[in-house]
Amino acid sequence: MRKLNSIISVLIVVIFILHGLMGSFMLVGVGSGAGKVMAWFGMALVCVHTVIGAIFTVRTIRAGGKGGKAYMRQNRLFWARRASGLAILLLAFCHIGLFGSVVDGQYILFEFTTVRLITQLLLIAALFAHIFVNIRPLLVSLGIVAFKERRVDIFLVLSVLLLFFAGATVFYYIGWQYL
Repeated sequence: MRKLNSIISVLIVVIFILHGLMGSFMLVGVGSGAGKVMAWFGMALVCVHTVIGAIFTVRTIRAGGKGGKAYMRQNRLFWARRASGLAILLLAFCHIGLFGSVVDGQYILFEFTTVRLITQLLLIAALFAHIFVNIRPLLVSLGIVAFKERRVDIFLVLSVLLLFFAGATVFYYIGWQYL
């Protein structure tokens, strides 16, 4: 089940990057779509990933309790993974339908307020944090032994992408507020 979860994780990251790029280009006025069908497929994968993660969490907590040595408070990465994943789940539901909706076949654009900006920036930060704390076990699970070199490269690429996503979101917000 761990290998399946790893494959699902990679698919989610790829879909997230594509959706983020398409959406960011749309926010800055260059693109015309954010890959909505792809995003819904990604959300389905996120749900499967969440269920598998919950199963692993319950197993880990039970195993820690049976041995009499529950180190859950001391295992910061364990809880950082769960907290960032939960934050992504909650913020992703806030993200759905945030920019507009279709009414009678007409797309209605919603005002992009400060609260919506903060929500989107928190989503981007939660995604980065979740990927950051999970990249090492993901690479090990996929059999990539030289993960230190790969991890630095992956962090650099993801940092640039996430800064672009955040910048496009702020650019869009500025457009709503001042233009």
